[in-house]
Amino acid sequence: MDQESRIRSIELEMAQHESQCEERWKTTFNRLMEIEESLKRIENRIMVGAGSLIIFLAGVIVTLLMD
Repeated sequence: MDQESRIRSIELEMAQHESQCEERWKTTFNRLMEIEESLKRIENRIMVGAGSLIIFLAGVIVTLLMD
């Protein structure tokens, strides 16, 4: 194999590699976005639950102090 054909072969391999890496990064980015959205939903549920618990406990304390 001469020098020029070897260089051409390497260029083709690099182009394929770049294409595959770009596709993998897109897939990874999309999965990370889905994970981030899921974590935001979980965080919102925790905040609502914690807020409800605080309000419930405050109501219990107020009820106990009123007696």
